[in-house]
Amino acid sequence: MSQQPVVRNTPEMDLMSELRFFLKGATRKDKCSPLDLTKSALTLLKNLPATRVAVFEFFRNVFDTAALNYIEALEIEIKTGKMVTISESDELIITEIHTVFAALISENADAWAPCISTWSLELLGEISTKYAGRAHFSSNLNETLQLWMTCKATRTLVEINTKCLSSLIHAGTEACISALLDASVKHSPNFDWVVAHVGSCFPNTVITRVLSVGLKDFSLHKSYEQVNSSPKLKSVVGILGHLAGSHVEDIRKAILELFEWSLSESSEDSDITRLQKKATVPYILQLIHLSPTLLLSVCSDTRNILTTEVIIKLYHSVSDWIKYFGTPEALEELIIALMLRCDSGGADIIKLLLDCIHIQKLDGSDNIRQDIIEKSKEILVSILQEIDGSLRRSNPVAITSSFKKDHDKINRMLFSNEKITCDTACQVVIFLGHSKPAMLIKSLEHILKYASNADQLSLIIKCLSSDLIDKSLPPFVDKSHFSVVLEQVLNRYVQKFYGGNEEKTDLNKMWTNLYTLLQWEKQGVISLLSSRVASGNTKEVVEQFNKNGRRSLLQSRLISSAIEDNLLKLTSLFVTETTHIHAISDILDAIELPSLDAPCNIRFEVILNVTQSTVNYFYACCKDEGTSNKLRGFKKVRQMLKRLCTYSKVARVLALRELLERALFRSDSVLFGAKNTEHGDASEKLLLKQNNKINKTIPLTKHSSVFNGGIIGTGKRKSVAFDQLPEDFIAANTQHLIGSIRACCALQEEQKYSDLSRDGVTLLSLLMVQFVSPDVMYNGLPWPEEEFSKVTMERDLFIQRMFATTPLLWDILSFIAVYRPAICYCSVLLRALTATLIHQWKSMGEQSKADDSENYKSLMDMTVRVIDIMALGQLLPPPLSSIRDVVPYLQCYEIVSILRDCVWSYMKDHIPSPTLFGRDANDTYWRDPIIARAPDIYTNTLRIIMQRNIKSLGHIYGQMFINIPRHD
Repeated sequence: MSQQPVVRNTPEMDLMSELRFFLKGATRKDKCSPLDLTKSALTLLKNLPATRVAVFEFFRNVFDTAALNYIEALEIEIKTGKMVTISESDELIITEIHTVFAALISENADAWAPCISTWSLELLGEISTKYAGRAHFSSNLNETLQLWMTCKATRTLVEINTKCLSSLIHAGTEACISALLDASVKHSPNFDWVVAHVGSCFPNTVITRVLSVGLKDFSLHKSYEQVNSSPKLKSVVGILGHLAGSHVEDIRKAILELFEWSLSESSEDSDITRLQKKATVPYILQLIHLSPTLLLSVCSDTRNILTTEVIIKLYHSVSDWIKYFGTPEALEELIIALMLRCDSGGADIIKLLLDCIHIQKLDGSDNIRQDIIEKSKEILVSILQEIDGSLRRSNPVAITSSFKKDHDKINRMLFSNEKITCDTACQVVIFLGHSKPAMLIKSLEHILKYASNADQLSLIIKCLSSDLIDKSLPPFVDKSHFSVVLEQVLNRYVQKFYGGNEEKTDLNKMWTNLYTLLQWEKQGVISLLSSRVASGNTKEVVEQFNKNGRRSLLQSRLISSAIEDNLLKLTSLFVTETTHIHAISDILDAIELPSLDAPCNIRFEVILNVTQSTVNYFYACCKDEGTSNKLRGFKKVRQMLKRLCTYSKVARVLALRELLERALFRSDSVLFGAKNTEHGDASEKLLLKQNNKINKTIPLTKHSSVFNGGIIGTGKRKSVAFDQLPEDFIAANTQHLIGSIRACCALQEEQKYSDLSRDGVTLLSLLMVQFVSPDVMYNGLPWPEEEFSKVTMERDLFIQRMFATTPLLWDILSFIAVYRPAICYCSVLLRALTATLIHQWKSMGEQSKADDSENYKSLMDMTVRVIDIMALGQLLPPPLSSIRDVVPYLQCYEIVSILRDCVWSYMKDHIPSPTLFGRDANDTYWRDPIIARAPDIYTNTLRIIMQRNIKSLGHIYGQMFINIPRHD
């Protein structure tokens, strides 16, 4: 049976009796109640300071026993699955101790908090170490923290320590923090859960005080060996490392404040303070060297921590840092290693080094400036070499991943005015492209879109020529990197173009840069760069291209192949683009699409796009007021159309059809002198339509043409005034249109006496008939009896009006006539014009030339033109081919006779067929004017009329009928 507790009245006992009771119970000489013994110990602790050590030792056993009971209960639960009830006696004793300790700390924190905190932390460390590995305890910090905080003993110790810390926060004492560090050094890692909990309760205080205590200890070290073996430094690292998980911003802020404090200077600083300030930077370097987490918190804010001004200020303290690292080389190696380990803020680190390289002149400290510049260059080169080597070993350093986060900053550095900055940024882009091709593509796209000089544009070639760039990674298996770059640029361009957000300036640079690269490839890099580099670095740029096979890279058709891979998108843009149409045309013309020297498999859609867009470009040039771009544009149009039409018959048909249709029937026709009848008087009404409104079944004659000379009540129909462009403008446009048509009909290789394809000109003449003749009836080559023209009168009048309102038709018909026998296929047009001329001259009656000068001049002009074209195409042989010189001197009825009896009769009996033309040894089709001279039956009327007017036509009569050339 257990002994019953002795009944005592404690307030009345003296301290000696209490001490004897405690000693007997603590040494177990007498059995007594654990709760009474605890109360006795607490009484002695409050009233007899000499017993403090013995009491704390007793309480150590109490907490240790309670912790052991907790562990054993957990182990039984694990084995049996049954929960064990914790002793209520342990709960009561620990609660009693907690209550008294809390009261003591509240009453006199300065006296009790330091000693209680030190005791509790040491005890927590011993318990954590003693029972590590038992029950559920593992290496996971969160799990360990959760298990120990469910233990009444350890939770009470943590709460007591938290009470101590909270009571001393405002006092500024570091005793508790120092004890925390000591316990951490002695019992880590089993003690880490205590550090984590305390730090989470007072993050700012703990972080700041831990850094401060660690710095005081670090500043006392006098050699690298002491630093390397410092347990307190490692403890600081451990504590801050645990807190960094949820308080990284507080740690970053505390380190930054500590760093800024070290930079401040004050005359009131003691020697110890000055020593600590000099040791701050080495201290921080050692901390971040030992902890990747702390390194992350610092390197992510490099731009706010370090500037060139700070570097200059730190320069004077470098000599004092050496003792903490052993040698200057060791310090430099540590700095480089830390930079390489930064997985954030890499671009800021590189930028800082570059800023130091470009540091401005310092007042009276040029040697310092030069030292900083040289050392910065050395560090920068070392970093780049280390990154390069790590990538080649397939073990990239952390700073490489940080570049990915700062990609936009790197891209901006590419366009720096300082060459070393551009080269460094380019090297970083290459590093990124080694494992992340998408980032390389993005940078190359940035250069292509915004580069403003040859130095910047040359970075594209420099990046692509690096042996670090893997050409076998997707999506570059079947296409080059630059092909993908161009594809993405064009895709974004299409989105902006159709989305209405076009960036005109930037896009213009992009097209110009693409054309420049193409020119470099085609004309040779060195000669072109020599003329383009305005910065004075021509030699260096040329050397860049000659190194590492960059010249051969361009010679491999890198740019041309990329453009060819994206021809469909490029040509689709060319169809609808207007702002940069000249730049795009330069590119398409430069790649010589399709190239006869290096034929490529061109998609059918591309051919159609280029053909259509080239025609569009021609009309854009016609409207362009800039002489230089206009003339260059017409030249490019001719070159492109010639290549396209000799490559594809479909392209020839499309080009000729589009050129003719737009020039004849659309709004572009006014560029060539057409009269725009759409802008006539809106009140003008057709008589036929008015009649139809009155009676839908109005009987009409076989021919439904109605000649409306006016409207009853409003008088004679007024002539419509047309807005006419300047004649020289129209003439120039017409000339260039004919030149473009000629290019469509060109031969692939010019022959000795002909540069046009007969099939091409024939196609042109057939298209003319198709466009101008309103129906397909009676469109054959033969000329019928002159009386038959009454049947086709309506169609003939339509054709005549077309020629009257569209002067371009005469130029095209003249062009066709030169390249006989294609003019034969335009027989229906010539027949219609001649028929209407006969009827209209006949309607003139006996009026003199002066009676109606306007009508007379237009009829005479049309008559001369028709005869001219027929003579030019050798449809009319001599002397009929000279009628154009005769008719201006004749009366109306005489002109009618000649047109009917000579021209019409001859054409009726001699069908204008290609069989009329012979083919000579030079592959030229023609009719010998001596052999093919018209018989007398077709010239008698002309001869008689000329004899009748011999006074005015005598000089012409001799040439036509007397001085006739004959064969020998």
